[in-house]
Amino acid sequence: MAKIISFFTAMFLILQSPFLFLFGMDGRALGKVTLVLEASSYAVGTEAITATVHNGTLRSIARNPIPRPEKWTGSAWVDLGPFLEYNPVDPHTLRPLQSGPITIGLAGYDPPLEAGRYRFGMYGAYAEFTLVNATGEVTLTTELESYPVGTQKITATLHNGSPAVFSYTVGYRIDKFIDGQWVTVGPNLGFIALMVNLLPGCGETLECELSCNEPMEAGRYRIGVGSACGEFTLV
Repeated sequence: MAKIISFFTAMFLILQSPFLFLFGMDGRALGKVTLVLEASSYAVGTEAITATVHNGTLRSIARNPIPRPEKWTGSAWVDLGPFLEYNPVDPHTLRPLQSGPITIGLAGYDPPLEAGRYRFGMYGAYAEFTLVNATGEVTLTTELESYPVGTQKITATLHNGSPAVFSYTVGYRIDKFIDGQWVTVGPNLGFIALMVNLLPGCGETLECELSCNEPMEAGRYRIGVGSACGEFTLV
């Protein structure tokens, strides 16, 4: 009996594998609902953002519930209430394995949404984004201003606040402030062949490994992506 059960289990996995492959290559998950934003950061004052919702389940899902934004306070997510403007997917339901766009309005809150880290949730899925102050230039901001010595990875947000497309090579460098000047202490993790174009008003979140030729001691550092740099301190 055990051999028969094992045989049918193996056949089930073999039959499922093509679906798991198809819906695992681009971040979709079979059996779940996923949300993907067009960018990871937006300028403060942005009136609407667009996301793609994918129904990876084997049942149709309704347009509700209305997504609710939450803001990260540094220790917890705080519910801000339902979005005041919300255009659901068209049609009003998504059939199994179907995708569709949704437009989320960010205007109308009192007080207006400020710079910070936000997320919205629908159908048990969440999509995170950052609101940053428009500066007219490209900025790179680390999640925290300081980290303890020995930190292995930090998160930074690259935002294009300029009116032009910002082109950069995939990767980043690590600089340290030594004797009044910035000195590159980590490998330049960029590849000339891999170019990324960041549109005006859009941003990307970077996971940066703090790997250098020597252990990183306490001091002032920065992550560099092209001409954009984000400073932080190791203490």
